Amino acid sequence: MTNNRIPTIESPTATQWLARLDNPDQALHAIYGNDPDILYARVDLLRAVVKTFLLRFGDCPLRLFRSPGRINLRGMHVDTHGGYLNLMTHQREVVLAVSPSGGPTSICVNINPMRDEVAFDAHAADVPNPRRDWLGFINDPALQAAPHPPRGHWGRYMEGCALRVRHAFPEAQLRGLSMAVGGDIPEGAALSSSAALCVAGVSAVLACNGLALDPAALILAARDAEWYAGSRCGVSDQAAMVLGGPGQVVNVALLATQLDVSGMQRISLPDDVRILVANSHTKRSLSGAEMLDYTRNRFAYSLALEVLRSELPPSVAQSLDRLSKFSPETLPEWRDPRNIYRLIEGIPEEIDIDSLRDNYDLQNLGAVYEQYFGSLPPEQRPTHFHLRGPLLFGLAESERARIFAHLLEGGDFERAGRLMSIGHDGDRRLTPGGAPYRFPVDDTALRAYAAESRPLADCPGVYGASSPVLDTLVDTALDAGALGACLTGAGIAGTVLALCRTADAPAVANRLRQRLSAPGYPHLAHLKSPLTPAQLDSSIVINQATAAAGELPSTATSYLP
Repeated sequence: MTNNRIPTIESPTATQWLARLDNPDQALHAIYGNDPDILYARVDLLRAVVKTFLLRFGDCPLRLFRSPGRINLRGMHVDTHGGYLNLMTHQREVVLAVSPSGGPTSICVNINPMRDEVAFDAHAADVPNPRRDWLGFINDPALQAAPHPPRGHWGRYMEGCALRVRHAFPEAQLRGLSMAVGGDIPEGAALSSSAALCVAGVSAVLACNGLALDPAALILAARDAEWYAGSRCGVSDQAAMVLGGPGQVVNVALLATQLDVSGMQRISLPDDVRILVANSHTKRSLSGAEMLDYTRNRFAYSLALEVLRSELPPSVAQSLDRLSKFSPETLPEWRDPRNIYRLIEGIPEEIDIDSLRDNYDLQNLGAVYEQYFGSLPPEQRPTHFHLRGPLLFGLAESERARIFAHLLEGGDFERAGRLMSIGHDGDRRLTPGGAPYRFPVDDTALRAYAAESRPLADCPGVYGASSPVLDTLVDTALDAGALGACLTGAGIAGTVLALCRTADAPAVANRLRQRLSAPGYPHLAHLKSPLTPAQLDSSIVINQATAAAGELPSTATSYLP
């Protein structure tokens, strides 16, 4: 697991890094590509971070670490259940400038002047049993009693990175670090700025202490650092950043409890198409009935596979431990779509909590219910749930994601785009005309799908994580000539992706900007004021998949294995 690396020459100083960045070399081109606008935007961020380090810590040797943002083209909401994903890195990123502090305390400053400086010592608390599971480690009373940045504070993520490395290597005495941090991934835009911070942070703490983790262990460590800050994310964001590469789509099925990345496939995005990334400038802020509805759906979705397994013969159900195995590729009987719809017809469209408990052997039902609704007063806790729609969405979405990258590779861009739009229909809340939308999954509808032998991938299902804003941007992109469009990430707010032919991308981008600048958009998106010209210009970008997260190589440093 470990791999000590000994620098043969001291790292460049801050001023030496700045001189190098004045003339980007081939190493930077290899990471960021040859587009001059993208390259110099990256260089501007690197310079800002190094200058912040220089101002706070002086002109000492330092190392630079980075992690890109990410997008997911297909495979929404399935990563927690082991479904397929189609991940790409995104050019905007988080950068850390790091040097040993000379003592046990780490000090972190941010290029954003609104963010306070933070300090912490990963060994401040003597945890009696450092080898226990991660949640047991961070909940240990000794660690809880030590001073920490508050939950949600950016410094909490940084401390989580150091604590997670301590947890992975309990015998190591971690050195304190001086760190300057900066990033230009739009926050709250579903491009995973917090995951990028944790991937870069864990990578920096490891490398500066002569330690290393294999890719799967690094993905989990970065996720755990984010959990320490208060999130309960999956592993897809971190996987995109660790496994991605220039111009590549990573097709992979992930299950956090048995994380294995050996089956991933890297497919080059063809030059004939481009991915537009459209920031809606909305942030997730659910409350009241909207929050309850969203949480109710997530609860049902979390149990749907267990319900389905209970309807299958035990000999079959035992091997189906994740979404990626519920596929016509692995289940021969599912190659006839009629068999799928007949099976799903046996799952209730709606069910109450007592029937769920009485009719299905769900060992963790009470714990999952408490996880989702335990904070609500008893009289506000929901008792009725949609079950069939979320189940159909998960099965179909993983199947869409399984075949998506191969459609791109084979040049079937129309079909790939169509799968993006079908997937979004599973999240859709409004029709293009503004009427409420919900894909029908009643018995009559399922029998109609079976009669026409509709492929599983062509069924949206019902997850419902979109919003009127995201639906509007998806429809705008499609009307402008995009091959397909969808939300990315957890939904409700954030970013829309559009797959376009290269020649059509400028026109689609222009139409999206027009929609963002339309008089009614601030009201629709709950913005206090119209977007500025600068905001509009940066709202729609073509995704440039850069190199995976890691350390920027220095011409002044070489390493021996």
